[in-house]
Parts: sequence; structure tokens; C-alpha cells
Amino acid sequence: MQHIAQLIKKDLIVDWRQQNPISGILLYLASTIFATYMAFKGFVSVEVWNALFWIILLFTSINAISKSFIQEERRSHYYYFLCKPSEIILGKLIYSFLYLLSIAAISLIVYAVLLGNPIINYPIFILNLTLGCLGLSSAFTMVSSIAFRTSNRSIMMAVLGFPVIIPVLILAISNSFKILDGYILMQIQGNIATLFSVDVIIIALTFVLFPFTWKS
Repeated sequence: MQHIAQLIKKDLIVDWRQQNPISGILLYLASTIFATYMAFKGFVSVEVWNALFWIILLFTSINAISKSFIQEERRSHYYYFLCKPSEIILGKLIYSFLYLLSIAAISLIVYAVLLGNPIINYPIFILNLTLGCLGLSSAFTMVSSIAFRTSNRSIMMAVLGFPVIIPVLILAISNSFKILDGYILMQIQGNIATLFSVDVIIIALTFVLFPFTWKS
């Protein structure tokens, strides 16, 4: 646990010192939401509100998580002797999840201010958002751990990431639309459980694949 905590702390310090990536992501997020606001004049239906929110979060998560392992290229040999692969990937998964969850919270606040707030049941919506962020961050962390070993990282991220995130995205969007439509937890608990199961499968797959990609 000490190694995992140190790895998370290291990622936080690196991102804080290199503020350009964080500033770029926040600028991208703000400009995208503002452009959406200008395009729709601040008035959108619940269906469009829901779809646009998840699309914005998806592309923001790609920009935020894709660099997860790229910045570790020069440190990989050092980590190889210091930490177990399971510790490295668990630290990355936790940090990526917390990072994306923070971005999602900021985007939700800005998005709701500019485009209205149709959320009726906050606890269920936040639960679904948390599970969606867990799935997206885990998927992109797994793909990033594979793509950083290749020469065409951007292409590999797109090719490998697309089929992995589709189940997460479909379930998260469907759940959030039902929540915005007034559904209670008892009515969508099966869908919530399915989304959680998909997240667990992605995380398990990450733990299985990472030791092979890390040592190659």
C-alpha cells in the first residue's frame, strides 16, 4: 500500500508542477461547454443535454487519461525494480479515476450553470456518473498502458479504446437519461449493476494484461 500511495502522490506532484496539461484540459472543457451553450442558445431538451454532457466528458477523458503512461517512458526501468506491476497499475487506476471524477464534477457544475440543470435525483445521478467515470478511466488507463509501447500512440488509443468504452458509454448514457426522466433506483438497479459489472471486467482485464505489456 505504501508504494501505491507514493505512486499516486508522485502523479499528483508531476501534474501539479506541469500545470500546462491541467490548464489545457480545463480550457478545452470550458471552451467546449461554452461553444455548446452558444450553439443552442442555452436551451436544450433533456435528451440533448444528457447526450452532449457524456460526449464532452468522453473527449475530455481521452485528453486527460491518454498521457497516463506516456510520461512514464523514461522511468519504466526504475519502476521495474522498485514496484510490482500490480502496484503500478493500481496506483494509475486510482489516480486516473480520481482525476476524471474531479473533471466530471467541474464539468457538471459549469454545464448545469450554462445549459440548465434537469437533474431530479442527485444521489442516483452521481452514482451513475461515478460508475461511468470508473469505467472510462479504467478503459483509457488500460489502453494507454498498451499504446505507450507503440510508435503510433494516438492511433492505437483510438483503435483499442473505441470497442472498450462503447459498453460503458451506452450504459452510462442510458442510465442517466432514465434518471433525468424520473426513474428511481429500484427501476434501474439492474442497469446500474450491469455498468458496475462492466467496470469490474475492465479493471480485471487491466490487471491481467498489464504485467505482460509492462515487462515487454
